Amino acid sequence: MNDQNAYIYEEIRRLQKSKRVYQIMVGVGFVGFFIGIISTMIPLCLLCFPLIMIASFLLTGIQRKMKANFGASLVRNALSKVFDRVEYLPFHRLPDHVMELSEMKLPFDVDRIEGSDYTRAVYHGLELEFSDVKLIDRRSNGKHTSNVTVFEGLWLVCDFRKPISSGILLRERNGGSIRFFEKLGHGGNVIETENVEFNKKFLIVSEDQHDAFYVLTPHMMEYINRMDEWGMGVSYMRFTRSGKVHIAIHSGLDFFELDSKTDPAMLTEKFLDEVGYITGLIDTLHLSDLQNNS
Repeated sequence: MNDQNAYIYEEIRRLQKSKRVYQIMVGVGFVGFFIGIISTMIPLCLLCFPLIMIASFLLTGIQRKMKANFGASLVRNALSKVFDRVEYLPFHRLPDHVMELSEMKLPFDVDRIEGSDYTRAVYHGLELEFSDVKLIDRRSNGKHTSNVTVFEGLWLVCDFRKPISSGILLRERNGGSIRFFEKLGHGGNVIETENVEFNKKFLIVSEDQHDAFYVLTPHMMEYINRMDEWGMGVSYMRFTRSGKVHIAIHSGLDFFELDSKTDPAMLTEKFLDEVGYITGLIDTLHLSDLQNNS
């Protein structure tokens, strides 16, 4: 272990201890506030409320400091071991114009987009961008309004430089199919391949059947099945006219995060495993081969 990593690990351990203290303070504050409410002990409520606010503020500051000052350095090192020309922004997500959310025809409404760990890099000649993404739908029943997370996971965009004349959408037949059809609008046709099992698992929509079959060869359908299993979530895919493929995996996973339990010395291995999840999606789809064959 070099001196730089030793310093990072020691600082993370120190911040982890502070984080646990602030988490305990928040918990104690909530318990005290709840007891004060049910027992009408107003002074206790007045004591606990500022405790909750101050501890929460300090906790947020610790988390950002851990990620920005130390976690980001370890993540960049892990990314650079696998990718070329790495750009990593820990507090940014994929830009709206890159995600092209409206073109994904997702089977739910989205009112707010959150995310982090934006990365742009090159993998075996394949240009890619990805980040954690959380899509939130604000729902109301007339009396109460709540924010519902409808998607949380990795959003990956790869440029395989193989333009097609019309886009192709795929998503698992995993609930919400009626809404999916409603959101298609004009110009989208449901495509049936000769692979009956694939048709059962995925909805396929394209403006042009010929283009769909050009991309969805028997080998590619096999790759997509494997990728879906590797992703451990609900898969959404889009092949764009410009020659890019969007892969969105609703898995609930949040990559490149530091927590209070992980041994700092194990963080590099943890981050490398998470990078391996991402490269596994690309390798399983054989996207580099698809680019080389263009």
